[in-house]
Amino acid sequence: MKRCPACSRVYDDDGLRFCLDDGTSLVEKLDDTAAPLTLAFPENLPVPTIKQAFRPEVPPVLNAYEQPAAPPVARKRSVLPWLLAIGALLLLGSSIVVAVIMLRPKPPLVWHLTLEIEQSTPNLEAATKQTAGVIETRLNAMGISNFEVKPQGASSGRILVGLPSLEDPERIKQIITDGGKLELTHVIGSSSPMPFLSYPTKEDAVAALDSGGTIPANRRVLPYSEREELGNGSQKTTKWVIVESPAIVDGSELRNASATSGRSGDDYAIQFSLKKSGAAKFGAWTGANINEYLGVILNDEVKSIAFIKGQIFDQGEITGRFTKQSAEDLALVLRSGALPAPLKLVDESIDRR
Repeated sequence: MKRCPACSRVYDDDGLRFCLDDGTSLVEKLDDTAAPLTLAFPENLPVPTIKQAFRPEVPPVLNAYEQPAAPPVARKRSVLPWLLAIGALLLLGSSIVVAVIMLRPKPPLVWHLTLEIEQSTPNLEAATKQTAGVIETRLNAMGISNFEVKPQGASSGRILVGLPSLEDPERIKQIITDGGKLELTHVIGSSSPMPFLSYPTKEDAVAALDSGGTIPANRRVLPYSEREELGNGSQKTTKWVIVESPAIVDGSELRNASATSGRSGDDYAIQFSLKKSGAAKFGAWTGANINEYLGVILNDEVKSIAFIKGQIFDQGEITGRFTKQSAEDLALVLRSGALPAPLKLVDESIDRR
């Protein structure tokens, strides 16, 4: 038997040499034999897997046009929006507070004062402006929220003050017109332990100067009020003392002043402290004048006299049997600054409703 290797047709005629279908040369057909056994792998042989086929330590090859993936970037949280939000809330809150204050109805100005500076004051216009500023400072310190202070004319020396209706108007007028002139000066006379020299009248003090009835430029004769205890009460007597001019320090060197209770508890005093420049001058003078007498002068009146026990720099006290209210008012006046010239009330009116 023969077989065509191309189409696998089998021919029984052994004489044929070519396939009748495609003309391919015939070959001898092999005998049918049993198929060979199938080759099998042993059961314990590990089966390769995809995981084992790729080595994890070797990175895969990237395409030339393929970009490596960027690592994820952690986004940083910004605090700027929070700060802006907090600032906006604060601004809104302050705007509301200002609006409430501005829109709050103010009491009408019904009390009007006309004040006048002494006309002989040098540079009257500048003194008027300075006085108006001191009055404003004092009214603010008293807690008066609605007032008006303005000079009347450029060189008239007059100041108009408008105020709402207030309790105790006499106290307000006293504080406004108080000169607030503080001086620390040397009292001329004997030294401690001898009492300081005082005179019953101004004429006696001037005569003691032995200057032909005139007061030298480096001296001043000022009143000194002291209280004498008489039984259950006291009586105020006025004497005169001679002090040195100019003062050691004045109110321009003042740093602070406050009322304080006296030793007996019934009277009050004013404690004060000086600025650095005033403390240096005061310390130098007191250090060189132990046992000499020092006078504390307010508005050209000696309020207290004491002798120097030791060097003093920036602390002092004004005594004079003040009440609590008068001591607090005087401390307020001293903190607000002195008036540049004497001031008086020339007119007062109240609007009638």
